[in-house]
Amino acid sequence: MAKTEARLKVILEKRKWGKIYTIIQGLDPKEFKLKDIAIKLKSKLACGGTVKGDTIELQGNHEFRIFELLEGLGFNRDSIDLVRK
Repeated sequence: MAKTEARLKVILEKRKWGKIYTIIQGLDPKEFKLKDIAIKLKSKLACGGTVKGDTIELQGNHEFRIFELLEGLGFNRDSIDLVRK
């Protein structure tokens, strides 16, 4: 599966003590280097984060920049869905 074919889900989730996390799901760890993608996103967004299984978790609400950054990494903007929890 190429980056342009990947179907991503960006989830904004409120956790303990009202902290908001931006979670990216839908990346296959066998095909994509999730750690490298997470490092690039954390650097561009100036935030902390981690890779857990097949998801990338970023600290903070990055709803307004995450689409352009993922598009810059080669993902198709039309295949990215935003979900608020």
